[in-house]
Amino acid sequence: METRNIPLEIAQLVGQPINLQLPVPYELAAIADVFTANPGDKFWRCATMESTADVILTIDANGKITTVKRSPIADAQLTFTGLNSKLEYVLVDDVLNSVDVDVLARRKESITRGMDKTELKILLDAILNMTSGYLPGVNPFEQTVASTDDLFDVIMGMKHQVEDYGDQFVLLCGSTVKEKIDTYEKDNVATFNYRIGLSEKLRELGIEVVKVFGQVAYDNGESGQALMDAKKMILVAKNSRIAEGKPVKFVRRKISPDIAKLMGCEVDSAQRALVVNPTPVPIDFSGTTWNTLAYGIYGYESIVMTITNPKSICIADATVIL
Repeated sequence: METRNIPLEIAQLVGQPINLQLPVPYELAAIADVFTANPGDKFWRCATMESTADVILTIDANGKITTVKRSPIADAQLTFTGLNSKLEYVLVDDVLNSVDVDVLARRKESITRGMDKTELKILLDAILNMTSGYLPGVNPFEQTVASTDDLFDVIMGMKHQVEDYGDQFVLLCGSTVKEKIDTYEKDNVATFNYRIGLSEKLRELGIEVVKVFGQVAYDNGESGQALMDAKKMILVAKNSRIAEGKPVKFVRRKISPDIAKLMGCEVDSAQRALVVNPTPVPIDFSGTTWNTLAYGIYGYESIVMTITNPKSICIADATVIL
């Protein structure tokens, strides 16, 4: 009978994330510049935005040069946030008596997906709720939606608010908004006086439509929360005319080989630590901790993000028309 090497099997199953090309979720990468930071590196954001007008004067008749004092913009240090999974374990006896050796591999994939979705939800919530800690004292634009508005007009209104500050647009939208974009012509065929292919028109205007879907759990009860409200939209001008790069900056802290060795973990290309706990795993049973004949898996990462250019972002809640 062939002897099974359980630690080796788990080590083979618990490795790199499935997609090595995406260090962050696609939706986040579409609107954010992505960086990594070495251990100990610190980052700052501007606490306010520059509001001084561009000023050029005609030469004074007497050649006098007007002088004016300018002050540096205040800054605020960014604080990294650590994200971790639960310590998930499987009993060795269960593995030995089962053909399902992929149980921890599936949980590894779940940890990777969960961290992707958590990163995205943190950013979407910061934009939609206009969270001050992520903004330089200026909020994103907000498109007011009336019950008499049309979806086409709402999206055009969002575009017109940000197009003075950038182009190359991405429309992040909830599932209901995306469905109504897809069925726009059929839904309005009885009232159209002229043809408007909404999906076609958005492509023509350089607006990439990205549907945000899925859920992630934040609590021990594992109750899933939607990443984005189904009837909300965020329009982002990726190519800004007033600031360098995309309007969001995302940084993930690198986990150095020395630290990874001390943690006893493997670090993937997305700088996430995946720790495979060998037997025994300490497990709490009704307040008492016991060493348990089991293998465990645990995930960790450290991130920070900030919205540097809210003038390139517009949000809308289309609930009243959808």
